[in-house]
Amino acid sequence: MCHLQELYTQYKDKGLVVLGLDPADDKKIALDMLHENGVTFPNIIDDSEDAQRVSQKDYPMGAWPTSYIIDREGKIADGWCGYEQGHGRAKAALEKLKIK
Repeated sequence: MCHLQELYTQYKDKGLVVLGLDPADDKKIALDMLHENGVTFPNIIDDSEDAQRVSQKDYPMGAWPTSYIIDREGKIADGWCGYEQGHGRAKAALEKLKIK
């Protein structure tokens, strides 16, 4: 979470939107974790069938966490599982999308 918060803080005024999706955890557990980690970007905590579809079919999450850079048309510019030290892939995808 901290890595996404860093990206959000750095790029939110340049057009980056960070949206978290938790389709599996108990709502209280998820909210406590977000609060403990100082997360300020929007998050959806939803275990409905629609949320399951998004996380399994539309934007598959093979492992936790999964991160995607999605362009304005909804196409995936890049995606990866796990944490990324230094945000190299994210920054490269953002630069490719002209978000600097």
